Amino acid sequence: MREMKKLNEKFVRVADAVSFGMGTPTNIIFWILAVGIWFFLGYTQRQLFVNGNFLPDWFTSNAWNFPLNTITTLAELYIGFLVAAAANRSERTLRKMIEHTKETVDKVEEINSKQNEILQLLVDYQKKELQKEDEVLKVVKSQK
Repeated sequence: MREMKKLNEKFVRVADAVSFGMGTPTNIIFWILAVGIWFFLGYTQRQLFVNGNFLPDWFTSNAWNFPLNTITTLAELYIGFLVAAAANRSERTLRKMIEHTKETVDKVEEINSKQNEILQLLVDYQKKELQKEDEVLKVVKSQK
């Protein structure tokens, strides 16, 4: 059980790092350039693909876009998982924020409760003092 938790924590750290890296402008530019170059070569240099001089035979057919479609399909799945990992990271962060807010609200409520107790003590003290003054005034009036 403990090993599984450690493995899960490692996976979460790696997924967070990879999903962060996948969203960087450098990564996006790299893949846009890679796909652009691939299409450019497929369109302008068909002999590279047909003769099998440029890439392995299984990758170089008349249907040169089939391997590209396979790669992009796998990339889409991978990106989908990365988006899920990023969503999970956001959810964990939001959960921490909510817990922190709840703790803060609980502390504020505790402080307010203590302040109310102090105010009640002050009100009770004031009432007792007023009663004492009232009694003193009654005694003074009765002596007149």
